Formats: sequence, C-alpha cells, structure tokens
Amino acid sequence: MSETELGKEEKEFSILVVEDHVEMLDLLASVFSSNYILFTASDGTQGYELAKSEIPDLILTDVSMPGMDGMEFCSAIRSTLETSHIPVIMITAKAMDEDQLRGYEKGATDYIVKPFNVSILQLKVRNMLDGLKRIREKFSFKELSFEKFTFNELDADWLKRIKKMISEQYTDSTLSVEEIAQEVGMSKSTLYRKLKSLTGKSALDLLQEYRLAQAYELILKSDWNVSEIAYAVGYTDPGYFSQRFKEFYGVSPSTLDKRKG
Repeated sequence: MSETELGKEEKEFSILVVEDHVEMLDLLASVFSSNYILFTASDGTQGYELAKSEIPDLILTDVSMPGMDGMEFCSAIRSTLETSHIPVIMITAKAMDEDQLRGYEKGATDYIVKPFNVSILQLKVRNMLDGLKRIREKFSFKELSFEKFTFNELDADWLKRIKKMISEQYTDSTLSVEEIAQEVGMSKSTLYRKLKSLTGKSALDLLQEYRLAQAYELILKSDWNVSEIAYAVGYTDPGYFSQRFKEFYGVSPSTLDKRKG
C-alpha cells in the first residue's frame, strides 16, 4: 500500500484503488496520483483495512480478486460505520446486467466495464467528487432530515446521534469532541475524518455552529445581554463568543441586538 505525498497539501480529495493485477494497479495509480491523494491495496482485505484507517473520499475496486472479492469488499464497506458513506466505483470484466445489478445490491455507486476508456473513468471520478463537494457546501446541521446528505440510513442515523448529543448538551462549556466521539463509538481522529468527508466540517465546527445558531435566536427573542447569551450557549468568554459570532454571521451580536429594537 502506498500514499502519494507530492503536493498532498494541495489535493482536495483522496482515492483508494483496490486491484490485484499489478499492471492495472500501476495504470490507475498513474492516472489519478497527480490530482488526488492516492492509496493502493492489492486485495479486498488489505483495501478494507486501509479504507477504515484512512477514510478516503472515493474507492475504485476490481470485482474479481482472490480472497475477499470486490462484491464482498463493497458489502463490507457499506456495513461498516467508518466507511459506509464512501462512494465505490466497481471495475469489472463482467458486462451482464445481472452482474452489475448484484454490484449495486452490494452498495456500489457506479460501474465501469473492462476494457474501459481512461478518460471516461476520470470523468466519472471527477463528477462524483464534484457532487460530494456540492453536498458538503450545502450541508446544514439544522436539517430535520439528513437523508439527502447521505448514501444510506446508517449514516443518517449516525448524524442524528451527533446532533442529538450536541442539541442536548451544547450549553455545557466542557462538552468536548472526545465525548462526542465516545458517544458514537469511534476514535476522535476517525470521527474527524468521517465528518469532514460527509459534511466538510469537524465536530467542533458543528458544535460551534449549533451554539451560534441558538445564540442568534436568543438575541432576537430574549431580553438577555450579550454576555448572558454567551454563557447560556456554552461559551466561557463573551469576547471570544462575539468574535466567532461576527465571523459566522457577518455582524456582531451587539449590533444585531440593537437592530431588533
């Protein structure tokens, strides 16, 4: 397995390629390594472990592999919380409808049949990642339903658990990312990578946005002053609260408070 390091900081998306044929793996690596952070695995078992540890933005996998084949691999990706959100493009020599139908049933997002045009595969990948970017840009923690931001119910329920915890405990200034990670049963680093992949935001981002949204409502509807509101939504420093509020809404809380009158 490998990761392309050159220009990593400039690359927005990561791709995991799972392929047991060395020549095909080398071809795919050469095609995608210049524009994406690249991880590679030579079989499904190795790919599954790498997917859980790195949480790439997209997976390309061959169907026919020894041991855990592409179908089993895709099913494992979809049923594991750490990876359930990752889109999977299957590469196969089987062009029959029933073969592709089975892949979609296992959770494949798209298919490409060998021999394939490399440019078409590149466009499929780019369009899929562009779609993910648009979803992240539109993500709102205020949504009553997360289904439109996710591929499956597992991810929607996971986001709901995070929102429930934040909405019930946001007034606690000691609420930490570690506690949120513990609530959903994963490490802090895995929580960060999965949330960023799904929403483009970290748990801390979501917590602060929720607090600021509650503060906005309190400014408009209550008679409390800015300091009282800051403490009420979990901030211990009213000055820092005002700074973050202005960064997020483009107006200071004191200015907004004056406008309501």
